[in-house]
Amino acid sequence: AVTAGPAPTPQEAVATAYRGYWQAYAAAMTAANAAQARTVLAPYEAQVGMPQLIKTLQVVWAAHEVAYGGAVTHVKSVQITGTRAILNDCLDLSHFGAVNQVTGRIVPESFGLPNLDYYVTLMRTGGRWRVSNMQSVEVPCKP
Repeated sequence: AVTAGPAPTPQEAVATAYRGYWQAYAAAMTAANAAQARTVLAPYEAQVGMPQLIKTLQVVWAAHEVAYGGAVTHVKSVQITGTRAILNDCLDLSHFGAVNQVTGRIVPESFGLPNLDYYVTLMRTGGRWRVSNMQSVEVPCKP
């Protein structure tokens, strides 16, 4: 028998959705197909941001690149007001980059920076928390 634990707090639900976004983003980056990427991202990305996100991924796909590694999140706080949440993350993108499918080589300049302070807006739509905006503060933070 499976024993269910306590239900997650609303803040935990927001943080879980945000972490899922990064996994979905890596999967969408590897999909190399707009329709498949939309399907993977739909539970995690607000519809308003989807066209720009797909446009960004198309540049990656045109270079024959797919995801390599993954983002490391360090959620510091979550504030919820109604159907809107603001999440603060000390995001580490130094382990998330790209690999060229043609050469099989890792693209060194594709990796992001470690421990940057991000503020992420998530909106609750269709019973799910979805990322609608990400803003980097461009200052280092400590996880």
